[in-house]
Amino acid sequence: MYKYIVTVLSFFLFFGICAQTLTETEITKIKHLSLNSLHTVEDPSNKFLNKEGARALGKALFNDSRLSSNGKVSCRTCHIEQYAFTDKKKLASGLREGFRNTPTLLNVSHQHWFFADGAKDSIWAQNLSSIENPAEQNFTRLEVMRLISTDKLYRKQYDRLFEHDLPNQSDLDQYPLKAGPNGELKDLISWKKLTKNQRHSINLVFTNIGKAIASYVSILESKPTRFDKYVDDIKEKTISSYLNASELRGLKLFLSQKSGCSNCHSGPIFSNKSFHNIGTGIPAKDNGRSEVIESVLRDPFNCLGIYSDAKPEQCSELNYINRNKHQLRGTYKTSTLRSISKTAPYMHDGRFETLEEVIKHYIFIGQSETIKTDLSPISLTEKEQLDLVSFLSTL
Repeated sequence: MYKYIVTVLSFFLFFGICAQTLTETEITKIKHLSLNSLHTVEDPSNKFLNKEGARALGKALFNDSRLSSNGKVSCRTCHIEQYAFTDKKKLASGLREGFRNTPTLLNVSHQHWFFADGAKDSIWAQNLSSIENPAEQNFTRLEVMRLISTDKLYRKQYDRLFEHDLPNQSDLDQYPLKAGPNGELKDLISWKKLTKNQRHSINLVFTNIGKAIASYVSILESKPTRFDKYVDDIKEKTISSYLNASELRGLKLFLSQKSGCSNCHSGPIFSNKSFHNIGTGIPAKDNGRSEVIESVLRDPFNCLGIYSDAKPEQCSELNYINRNKHQLRGTYKTSTLRSISKTAPYMHDGRFETLEEVIKHYIFIGQSETIKTDLSPISLTEKEQLDLVSFLSTL
């Protein structure tokens, strides 16, 4: 009798799994979602990207709280490894609270644009912005040069890597203690008083530090998850035990047009790296991508700038940038779904605490007749929503 019951249960379990096996088309799609499909990281604007010495220096700087005006804030303050390099806060908080949620740094080197609105076109330019940002580290670029020049270990590492010489102590004595174009008014005045050559020398050191940190950040990548193991498994056999029935239903739903998830969350980092209006912009306060187009183009640290190592033809993202502000109003970069269970709260402003809330937002906003978005209407049952969340947990 016992053997009979086990046999019957095994039959129904097998039948239930088989009923949820993927079609050939679905299998083809998920192969492109696997980490095995990730390409080698490249950034022609940063020739130090793959240098071990740059990574070592960058890691030290990433963790160094001296790179802030109060000596207490580092990159690690907001990007905590155990939380997939986020901070679990609604809004990032360095020296003071900002107005955006902290994104994960895992796989960030595979993106084309940085920050939720794509305000920077490289990791190193993003690093420089965070160092100077009054809400984050509030450190002037002259202070960066002073720290690197006077710390014996940093100076030694810097001299091994970069062609540009650091100033000696007598040279530093010719400068004020602080100066930069993006800090307090007194720092800006000090910056304006410097000669053109002095400002250029400071910018060179500042740039190199940003590139060193970028070299380290570029190796922060996701490890294979149950989903990736599932993809590898079904290449060899029809059925895999890496996903349960609910997770498999969620995967099929994720791939389908019923949910539309994979239209934007595509590729191995589950992001098409583009900007979309999903109804989270706040008119007259935060309109996302449309507000930063001009600043990206004017940025002296962009791919086409004098501090970039790229040839002009290598800056395709900048050369073909969408300048249609009307079209881009209220749009934000598609977030990665990798490590999604560790990166709550969600959206660019951390407005949702759970994935269930995020999915309900998509359902509501897609059906709204008054709010204009890029989303198509979707309708999911409560069970389907739970299955979708179950699948996302496998990432």
